[in-house]
Amino acid sequence: MATFHYKAYTARGAITAGTIVAEGVDAAIDALYGAGLTPFETHGVADQAPARALQPSASPQETETSVWKREVVQSNRFGLKELTAFTVELASLINSGLTLDAAFRIIAGPGASPKTARLANGLLKDVLAGLQLSEAMAQRADVFPSDYRAILAAGEAGGVTGRVLTQIAELLGRRLEIRNKITSALVYPMVLILMSLVSVVVIVFVLIPSISPIFTDAGLPLPGILHFFEEVQDNWLIVLLASALCGAAGFVAWGRAKQNPEVMLGVDRLKCLLPVVGRLVQSREAGGFARALGTLLVARVPLMSAMQTARALVTNRHLNALYGNAIKRVPEGTPMHRAFDSDGLLPPASLRLVAVGEESGQLGPMLIQVATVIEADLQRRIERMVGLLTPALTLLIGGSIGGLIMHVMSAVLSINNLAFQ
Repeated sequence: MATFHYKAYTARGAITAGTIVAEGVDAAIDALYGAGLTPFETHGVADQAPARALQPSASPQETETSVWKREVVQSNRFGLKELTAFTVELASLINSGLTLDAAFRIIAGPGASPKTARLANGLLKDVLAGLQLSEAMAQRADVFPSDYRAILAAGEAGGVTGRVLTQIAELLGRRLEIRNKITSALVYPMVLILMSLVSVVVIVFVLIPSISPIFTDAGLPLPGILHFFEEVQDNWLIVLLASALCGAAGFVAWGRAKQNPEVMLGVDRLKCLLPVVGRLVQSREAGGFARALGTLLVARVPLMSAMQTARALVTNRHLNALYGNAIKRVPEGTPMHRAFDSDGLLPPASLRLVAVGEESGQLGPMLIQVATVIEADLQRRIERMVGLLTPALTLLIGGSIGGLIMHVMSAVLSINNLAFQ
């Protein structure tokens, strides 16, 4: 057992401090939550003298321990599902008129999971220290992605934090829905792949050893497919080591390639040229750029500054350069819908909406509408691709295993020819 100093919020929002005895930091935090408190600091006491739980402490000599590190480590396990739920709840509370500190206290209140409470308390501490919400989230970049923080910062600048959080929650919800659909659609192909691997193992280590002696006793060479699998069986350790070395070499080579900007630029360019993947990449980047730019313009950020900020969210290096070239043409007097038409960065229908927004002076809201259309189209494309992926993998795996079995059966049937020799 150890003694910990703590600072926490009461149910009424007042700050209280004291000490608590527990087996560890996590146990202490759980005990504080059970007592109706919301802790935001928990430090170990230098001496391990016993103390009563929740006993007030006048002026504890606190030492800087691993509160921040613990929060970051826990945040590493904050997935997309948890982030979506957190954002939805925060947006609802802010839109209902609550302040940030009150919203975070409610989120971290009774019923919240430990990692959600830690995240909310950490953000609350930074906000009370004077940081903007986007700045507090920037210190937790492993939880909040760059586009999340950039869009939120724009909303804060325009005083529309609640509205922007709602848009971010909708965006995260669509991403979560797409991921869940892809995961569900890949369950059956994964089962097929697993069963195919089991079939290959049975053929190599059970069927081949029982057939090959018939050919060797008759002084006949093994058929090609049987000879290949017999070599694999006899040298399986070498094959395994060679595969591991090749995998490790590929991993190291990819790690070095990621540090070379020119190589990664070529990789990103190749992604854009691929028949199906290229369209998905372009749509994803276009949707993110349009939503960020629209949000910034609604927040009354100057056009050029808004475009440069939105461009920073384009992660594909090749497309990022094309967006930069298009942005340079805008100060020269080229309308935005024409500047982004030359490289095909936005779909034709979206460019027409942008032109309408420029003429009506409602470019920001129109860009948000454009982003919604692009993201909906992207989701439909992904759903169709996933729908086609399952039968395609089924046919591919079935054909491969069927062909392998046909070769083995052909070799087995050829044994009958030995009776006539």
